[in-house]
Amino acid sequence: MNNVSAYTMNLEGTNYETGYQMGRIMGEIPQLKALHTQSVEGFGTDDFKEAQKLFDQWCPGLTEEIQGFADALQVNADQIFFYGMTYLLPRCSHMALLPSITAEHKPLLARNYEFHHEAEDFCLVKTKIKGKFAHIGTSVLFFGRDDGINEHGLAVTMSSCGFPVGAMAYMREPRIKGLQFWAVIRALLENCKDVSDGLQYIRNMPIAYNLNLILLDQAGNTALVETVDGRLAFKKLDADSSQQFLHATNHPVLPELVPYEPKAFVHSAKRYDYITRKLTGASEITRDQLKNMLLSKYPEGLCTHYYEEYFGTTKSMILSPADRSIDICWGGREENGWERFLVSDDMKETVREIGLNFEKADPVIYTYQPLD
Repeated sequence: MNNVSAYTMNLEGTNYETGYQMGRIMGEIPQLKALHTQSVEGFGTDDFKEAQKLFDQWCPGLTEEIQGFADALQVNADQIFFYGMTYLLPRCSHMALLPSITAEHKPLLARNYEFHHEAEDFCLVKTKIKGKFAHIGTSVLFFGRDDGINEHGLAVTMSSCGFPVGAMAYMREPRIKGLQFWAVIRALLENCKDVSDGLQYIRNMPIAYNLNLILLDQAGNTALVETVDGRLAFKKLDADSSQQFLHATNHPVLPELVPYEPKAFVHSAKRYDYITRKLTGASEITRDQLKNMLLSKYPEGLCTHYYEEYFGTTKSMILSPADRSIDICWGGREENGWERFLVSDDMKETVREIGLNFEKADPVIYTYQPLD
């Protein structure tokens, strides 16, 4: 058993003010300050200026927030790790259920996020910035978002589409200049009211990450958006669709993009098939059933504890657009407890210890095999 700290934060004000507030919090934790002010190899002054322009176009206000963060830490903005990791030269499962197949008759979005425990913020944050939609979600490098739900009931989750793309040596190099997924998700949450808004906003956005993105709104509309090397395709469902759920793991499923990434990890294919079996033909699905799917161990479930192999469940979530709520369990362990948070509530700033189980996987699950 290993213990890590999990945080909740409440950020409110202008972009600069919320960034400064976050910087003061981080400045009191030396290891976090060191993490967020390290450099990314090959990321220079020209890249920093291009990143600022890109953020200003697609994530307006973010550069001011990072400047506030830098000022609080008394460093230059170009020293903030987020820039080099987000402007680009994980493994997860998620599923959107429309009201017709849930016991609550409300749309629900369930997700697991798997990665390395040292690359996870373990932080759920509420952000309420002047001129932007308030939202709650889990953070990446504190400025980005892995997922979340906003005040209008738009919920967004993600998973990698194929091998993860990024600035680190163990990731695939990006094929285009553009944004990492955590900037894309935050932009959607702060600027879009529903799935239609989200699809319009994202249509021409330069996304360098290969991404499976699921959007769900309170009216029961959902969409799966996939990107591969700058290409984008999507599938949209509503109450009149013959299919009443969408899901994704870590490979493309839309026919427009499969030819560009025609392989999948064994574990991705098995998790995708598991969700298909569980949801096809099902009705009156409860939150408890979804939570059981998320916390049941792979391969007869979606939870993994292979943290040292960058494949450990760091968080499990149920997002309810109708309730504007997130149920979250850290670390893939029922023992860590499920907590519910509402967008309408102020987030109390807390720190608590949670436990993680460390296990080893059968290496065969990482085999990259052709899609059928």
